[in-house]
Amino acid sequence: MEGVKSAREIGAELRGARARAGLTQRQVGSAVGYSASAVSRIEAGKLRLEHDRLLAFASFLHIAPDRLAGTPVPVSAVLGTVEHPADEENAVRRRNLFTGSLAIGVTAALGSPQTTVAAGLAHSGRLEDALLSGLPRCKSAPTTAAVKSAVTRARAALEAGAYQELDAGLPQHLALATAAVREGHGTEGLSALYSIAARVAIKAGDDHLLIVAADRAVQAARDGGHSLALAEAHRMVSSGYRRAGRYDRAAQVAVRAADELASARDVPAGARASAQGQLLATAAYTAAKGADRSGAMELLARADAVAGRSADEQTAGGWFGPRQVILHEVSVHQVLSAPDKAVAAARRVDPRGLPLERVARLGLDVARAYSDWGRPEACLRALLSVERVVPQEVRRPGTRALTAGLLFGPHVPGLREFAARTGALLI
Repeated sequence: MEGVKSAREIGAELRGARARAGLTQRQVGSAVGYSASAVSRIEAGKLRLEHDRLLAFASFLHIAPDRLAGTPVPVSAVLGTVEHPADEENAVRRRNLFTGSLAIGVTAALGSPQTTVAAGLAHSGRLEDALLSGLPRCKSAPTTAAVKSAVTRARAALEAGAYQELDAGLPQHLALATAAVREGHGTEGLSALYSIAARVAIKAGDDHLLIVAADRAVQAARDGGHSLALAEAHRMVSSGYRRAGRYDRAAQVAVRAADELASARDVPAGARASAQGQLLATAAYTAAKGADRSGAMELLARADAVAGRSADEQTAGGWFGPRQVILHEVSVHQVLSAPDKAVAAARRVDPRGLPLERVARLGLDVARAYSDWGRPEACLRALLSVERVVPQEVRRPGTRALTAGLLFGPHVPGLREFAARTGALLI
């Protein structure tokens, strides 16, 4: 069997399939969540694709995945990695989005597509416009109480999985918090809202928007000297590094932020422990993504020790406690290709009282584990359970790619209907 194909070979396959189908680059991009210019760069072999995103192209263009990869490749692997052209890299480096020791190199992020969530979890465009073109005019009195209420509402929507509503509503929340800062109120709420915007960008698969939102969260937290808000903002920075494939740097950012938080004596002990635990668990998942099994397990153990002191405290980033460590354990085992351990860990989680977004993420990890395990029926059952809890989760790009991959396997009753319903199968 031939080896993994180069980006140029993959691009040629995609270009040929698109031409045979009589489709434009814009039509293909709209279907799978890429701009026409991104499709052009992919077809030219100038843009790298991860396997889950490659599956979305394969499904839409009716190409067998092995024809693109050349050999079976795990879902988490990167296919067709190419070096970015020097002029593109230099252009990216001109905009150093993060200051100090946490300055992020965003070449990979800006080199990746600004994925929108076609066929389901769609951008209203309001959040993107607000972050890139300017916030709207504030429509209410910018008081401290109003900002606190906006943060509470936004966080509740995030935990309920109402991502489309957040995408549409966050611009006005951010305008309110920004106006409050101008009138002399604190920056903590503004940082929290930008961190929530970063998480919405992650849900939408928009890595560029994630970087912008995380940068502003960091700056707002630093301006106000808010330790918990800064810890959460650093967690979003870590996510940006991870999604750019810089796993060592991503873990380093999260661990350093956790260590720095230990000296923040102005923060209540329980809340401080919760925020540290979130950062360490994030670092564990990142280490797993980088294939560092021992590092991932060591960081999980550290997170577990901290979680014992957190008592499910609410922090700037939301909820954290012992169960959150198990949730990350599920993710770690799934990423490290140990699906049996992932499923076993998932069975130890009591979902009662967990935010719906966390329950949905657990279900998605279980679905991926079953897919890796070669159990498509169980994978579909897990996906259906996620759909019942947070319907928008199964319409995210990564989930649609997982569903599209199942279509190339043995027949599973109800799969095609689920794929059509969630946008993984365009009919």
